[in-house]
Amino acid sequence: MDGLSCIDSLLLKSVSQGGKIRDILFQILENEEDVIIKHGAQSRESRRAASQGMHTSKFCLHPAGDTPSACRLFDAIVSLCIPVIVSDSIELPFEDTLDYRKFAVFVETTSAIKPGYLVSKLRALSKQRILQYQKELKEVSSAA
Repeated sequence: MDGLSCIDSLLLKSVSQGGKIRDILFQILENEEDVIIKHGAQSRESRRAASQGMHTSKFCLHPAGDTPSACRLFDAIVSLCIPVIVSDSIELPFEDTLDYRKFAVFVETTSAIKPGYLVSKLRALSKQRILQYQKELKEVSSAA
């Protein structure tokens, strides 16, 4: 798999009142190849489109400011969409029983907002590592 196809697509769900980090990431990623940005409010149709996007994406972005227990994170897990968690420190749901590092990519905020950094980091992941993340996601989602 070449570097470009390793991303396939990174989904960033943009809501109208997103946080500062989400806004910066939106500006950095909006013109990147293989990045899908979904806009919308919390309507049923918007959630359905986001869910479909997760099922067809390899990575789903979860920037700082998202509520850790937001349905988006759980939707990504059951969609086998590798969560990319952008935060310097975050408490995740069930972290006492789940080892998120086995199935999620963590990126410090200061690094993620550097143009080109996030996409390069994800493109650098090997096909084998991506498959390992997805295998772990399957195990976690089937246990839920």
